[in-house]
Amino acid sequence: MTLSPFSRSDLAFHSLLLLLVLCAGCAGLHPTRTALDAARQHDPAVQWNAQSLLEADLDQDGRADYALTGLRKDHVVVGIVRGPLAAGTPVWTLDFSIKGGGEDALCSPEAKIAIEPLGDEAKTRRGGGQGMGINLHDDKCDAFHIFWNPETKKFEWWRL
Repeated sequence: MTLSPFSRSDLAFHSLLLLLVLCAGCAGLHPTRTALDAARQHDPAVQWNAQSLLEADLDQDGRADYALTGLRKDHVVVGIVRGPLAAGTPVWTLDFSIKGGGEDALCSPEAKIAIEPLGDEAKTRRGGGQGMGINLHDDKCDAFHIFWNPETKKFEWWRL
């Protein structure tokens, strides 16, 4: 005869509890992944700004995507996270220098992003209509206009 500190009902309860915990883990019941998490995982060297996070259908697939800014050395980085969020969510980044000038440089590290309707760059959009893009600006020099190009399947930009 073996003596146990637990009664049979205690053992049954603890076994059931353990089984439920294991099933919950298998079912994917874990903390929700955020766009910030995806950006950090994609490029941990960037200091991502959670307050800059915006949501819009940026890749013209009918689902919300996310955009945010960050800093890496002497670059402002725009991160775009494809929605819906899940493990392996694609993340694109575009780097813009804040030193040295040139057509691909900002004038200060205090750049901000805003959602903007697209114009002629949205002509290739499936089904027509107007898409949404990202306006990257620092209020010291011309803004960048970031948009999804469905032909090249990547984000591109233009600037005056």
